[in-house]
Amino acid sequence: MLTQPVLAEIAEAHGMRLKTPASQTVYPDFIMMRDEGSREKIAIDVKTTYVSGDQPTIKFTLGSYGSYMRNNTKNIEYRYTDYAKHYVIGFVYKRNGAAQESAVYDYSRRDQIVFPYRDVRYFIQEKYKIAGDRPGSGNTENIGSFPTRSFSELREGRGPFSQLGADVFDLYWKYYPKYRSPQREYTTLDGFLEWIFRQEGLSLLHPYDHRELLRRIRDYQAGHGR
Repeated sequence: MLTQPVLAEIAEAHGMRLKTPASQTVYPDFIMMRDEGSREKIAIDVKTTYVSGDQPTIKFTLGSYGSYMRNNTKNIEYRYTDYAKHYVIGFVYKRNGAAQESAVYDYSRRDQIVFPYRDVRYFIQEKYKIAGDRPGSGNTENIGSFPTRSFSELREGRGPFSQLGADVFDLYWKYYPKYRSPQREYTTLDGFLEWIFRQEGLSLLHPYDHRELLRRIRDYQAGHGR
């Protein structure tokens, strides 16, 4: 409710359309596009999480890695390859224990309503830049954000894939073992960076420069002493 009017204004200012999928169970929450046939659609997902304490770890789930990233069409509006960018609008808040969900207020007392949340912060960032290398939970096939206690790291997109690039992010999660998979070639970014140099013919749903990708990985490893 908060983000849709703002996104609609942005879309109109840039001669684009804003659309929401027909089903709430498919990715993404919002689509910004020139027209239906565009191959440069922008996916926008709204994510929320609450924290407690003075310096809590902030974590989000960022959508499935077991569906549209692998077959292009499952649980997604349009095709995965129809999107040029994937953004996350993330809200981080604290719960307000003083709020009473069952309380009823007369309209004239609406200014006395106690909200169930407080200390709300938000960021807007490309998904691959805030993604981590672990699932968001132990028994689902959802990408997890990189855990951090620094909100600015999320706002500035300082996750491990921000240096490696979107193609490495796509490869990592396309081949990441599913929850019930008996074979697990890797489960961490370090394991993936070793595994990928032993592979030939790895494919993505879109064309990519494999040599350039390996060069980026070597640069990343050199910069991190690996």
